[in-house]
Amino acid sequence: MTWERRACAWAVGVAGIVLVALAVLAHRAPSFPIDLAITRQVQSVRAAWFPLVLLPFNVLGFPPLVAILNGAVIIVVFAAGARWEAVASGFAALGASGLNHLSKALVLRPRPTPDLVHVAHHLPGYGFPAGHVLNFTAFVGFFCYLAWVRLSPSPTRTTLITVLMVMMALMGVARIDAGEHWPSDVVGGYCLGILWLAATVGFYRWGLRWTWAHQVYGRSERP
Repeated sequence: MTWERRACAWAVGVAGIVLVALAVLAHRAPSFPIDLAITRQVQSVRAAWFPLVLLPFNVLGFPPLVAILNGAVIIVVFAAGARWEAVASGFAALGASGLNHLSKALVLRPRPTPDLVHVAHHLPGYGFPAGHVLNFTAFVGFFCYLAWVRLSPSPTRTTLITVLMVMMALMGVARIDAGEHWPSDVVGGYCLGILWLAATVGFYRWGLRWTWAHQVYGRSERP
C-alpha cells in the first residue's frame, strides 16, 4: 500500500470515528461550550475584507444555486469528453445532498440562536451536519482527487489542488461566521463529506474497470 492510500485510509477512519462521536453528542446537546467560544471569536473579526471573502461561499451553498452550479460543472466536464468523471461527480453531489437530509433528520440538532451569536439568516430545519460543508467537501474534493491522479506533477497541479483545498476550508469558516451552524456542525460536515468523497472515489475507480469506461477514454486503463 502506497503512502497516499495509507493516508487516505487513516483520514477515512478518523473521519468516521469523529463523525459518530459528534453525531451522538450533538443529538444530546444543542451546542457545546467550545462552539460558542469559537463562533464568537470568528465573528469578532472586523477586517473589511473578511465578509467579502466569505460571502460567496455562503451564497453558493444554498439551493437552487448550488444545484445549478454543480449541474453546470458536470455538463462542462461531460462535454469535454470526461464522461465517467461527470457521472462520478454527479454521484458525489446527489449522494452528499441525500446524506445531508438524512443526517439532519437523525441527529435533530437545533441551529444557533440569535440570543447567543449573530445569525445571518434564520434557516428552517436542523444544523448537524453543515450541509454547505458536506456538499462542498464531497464535490470539490472529488475534483482535487481527479487533479491528483489525472494531472502530471507540476506547479499547475499543486496550485489547483491548493486553491480547491483553501476554498473547502473557507466554506467552513463562512458557515461559522454566518452563525447558521455551530463549529461542531461544520466539523461533522467535513467528516461526512470525507466519507462520501471516499465512497465517490471507490465508485469512480469501480467504473473504470468496466468496458464502457475504457471505451470512453479510448484506452485500456486500470485505476
